[in-house]
Amino acid sequence: MLDTHNGVTQENYSELRAERDTLKQVVVEKDREIAKLQNIIRLANKRTYGPKTEKLSSEQLALSFELPPVQPELLLKEEVVVEKHTRTVRRGRKELPDNLPREEVVYLPEETHCSCCNAELVQIGEHRTQELEKVPAQLKVIEHVRPKMACSKCKGAKVLVAPLPAGVLPIEGARPGPGLLADIAVSKYVDAIPLHRQEQMFVRIGIELSRKRMCDWIGGVVELLMPLYVALKREILRLPYLQLDETTLKVQDGAKPNACHTGYLWGIHGPPKLMWYHYAEGRSGDIPKELLAGYQGVAQADAYAGYNEVFVPEGCLRLACLAHIRRKFIEAQASAGSECARILKLISEVYRGEASAKTPEARFAVRQARTRPLLEELFVFLKACMLKTLPKSPFAQALSYAIKQETEVLRIMESGVYELDNNSIERQMKYIAIGRKNYYFAGSHDGARRAAVLYSLLGTCRLNKVNPWEWLSDVLVRINVPSEDTAVSLLPMNWKKKPVG
Repeated sequence: MLDTHNGVTQENYSELRAERDTLKQVVVEKDREIAKLQNIIRLANKRTYGPKTEKLSSEQLALSFELPPVQPELLLKEEVVVEKHTRTVRRGRKELPDNLPREEVVYLPEETHCSCCNAELVQIGEHRTQELEKVPAQLKVIEHVRPKMACSKCKGAKVLVAPLPAGVLPIEGARPGPGLLADIAVSKYVDAIPLHRQEQMFVRIGIELSRKRMCDWIGGVVELLMPLYVALKREILRLPYLQLDETTLKVQDGAKPNACHTGYLWGIHGPPKLMWYHYAEGRSGDIPKELLAGYQGVAQADAYAGYNEVFVPEGCLRLACLAHIRRKFIEAQASAGSECARILKLISEVYRGEASAKTPEARFAVRQARTRPLLEELFVFLKACMLKTLPKSPFAQALSYAIKQETEVLRIMESGVYELDNNSIERQMKYIAIGRKNYYFAGSHDGARRAAVLYSLLGTCRLNKVNPWEWLSDVLVRINVPSEDTAVSLLPMNWKKKPVG
């Protein structure tokens, strides 16, 4: 049958429509792929060149001008009572610490006699000018002399020699003292100074210490500290609430020429003052299950499959991280528009509402009155958005990531002790990342395990505001005395300086 319009048959017309629909579908798929690639490029450029902050700017919040207002009952008014106080305004320079050694240099005027009567001048006051100076690091040699004592009359009597005191030469067969060993370990694992740079620093003061020798010394230090490392893990697993995270560490294991193995440092943080790391060659979900074996508390982590309930031990509950959920929507906001803006605004309200709660009891009260209703509203909106969002878009992926963790997010509301996110442990992982950029890789898997021990104990020093050099140099002396202290009493949070004298 012929169509009277332009002589096109019905059959040809149907074919043209089918071809048009196919081309439209191809264009839609290509648009989706282009949007996906543009988003990947945008995120890559932001990570490389852009700021790391995830704070929402006023321009981003302005995207929500067309959003429906949040329910009035959720916007509870809060009255904050500020106690009257007197603010001390400090002027001038901050005083230098009293514990610094001081040296006085006295300058007398050239004329010491009176210009009128020639009498000798007397001091009636003084001007003091403080100068902060640095003296280059000094090494010293301590010679421990043990005289051989024998009887001058009895030829068969034994020759007596006093034993070396405990703590002298902590590493058997090596000459470094506890202060030098502590300085090398703290410089690398706290100040992120690799051994090859420390080698150059020692050369500047006239001492040749190869990085190989220092590496062997660090191995000896770790061997001495192993009882403390094991005790620290026991103390952390006694806590009812933990945070988990992991980060990569390159290891030069020699398995592949010109390539490094990617290992993982698994961190367990016991807020607010305990930190423990474990090195593993892989990222298997069996690792957290082994690390938390027998643990019956609550562990907070991101949604990596290794932390889900299949791998954590039975009886251990997982909490989600709201910061990871928020991050997904920040990455997707360029393609999601006002809906993403509303989600970010609701999450901001959650954080803002808890900012003034300084105790677990106050936080729990805020959560029951304000935070939980906000989170429930958030997940209702997330599910509504999921029904009308293209399944492969970045926004849909962010929605799916959040919705799957609804139970774990709402579980945070059950206590005022739990944090909204695991940013606390991520801040501790920052120090490993800084060191990793400086020394690039560990020389072996054993070297990576030694790093985990020192990062654990020195990181716990940082959380407890303990001077890591003072702690380590003291512990290396006292740990060799069996009756001195137990391993638990020498941990940074329990450590007390040994009284002088």
